[in-house]
Amino acid sequence: MNARLVFVLCIACSSPQPPAADAGAAAQAAQPALQELTIATRGNLMAYDQGELRVRAGGRLRVTFVNPAEATMDHNIVFVLAGQTQIVAEQCTDEGSLKPKAEALKQVLAQSETIGPGKSTVVEFETPAPGRYEYVCTVRGHSQTMRGWLIVEP
Repeated sequence: MNARLVFVLCIACSSPQPPAADAGAAAQAAQPALQELTIATRGNLMAYDQGELRVRAGGRLRVTFVNPAEATMDHNIVFVLAGQTQIVAEQCTDEGSLKPKAEALKQVLAQSETIGPGKSTVVEFETPAPGRYEYVCTVRGHSQTMRGWLIVEP
C-alpha cells in the first residue's frame, strides 16, 4: 500500500502545472487591445480640434467624439477609406446620415451619430490594417473643412 501512495504522489508531482500568472497573461494576449482617443469640434469653426489621430494596428479603437456646449451646429465623425471622403459625404442626408443601401457604406469603417452642442458620443470598431484613413463630418456642407487623418501604425 505504501508503494501505491508513493507512486500516486510521484505522478502528481511530475505533472507540469502552468503558473496562474501565465494563464492570466495568455488570456490577456488573446483579447485584442483597446486603444482610446478623444476628439472634439472647435466651437463654430467647422473643424475638428485634431487634424491627425495615431493608433497602433490590432485590437479595437474607441473614439469619444465631443461637440462642445459653445458650438451651435450639429456634427458627427465618420471614418472612411482614404480618398473616399467626398463620395461618402455626397451620399449623406443634410443631417449627415448615410442614405440606406448607399454605395458609400462600403467605404465606411465606422461612424458616430450626429450630435448637438454639449453632447458626446462613442464610436468603437476594429482597428484597421496599417495605413492612412480619413475622418470627416458628413453633415451637409461640413466635409470641406471638417476632415482629418487616422494614421494606423504597425
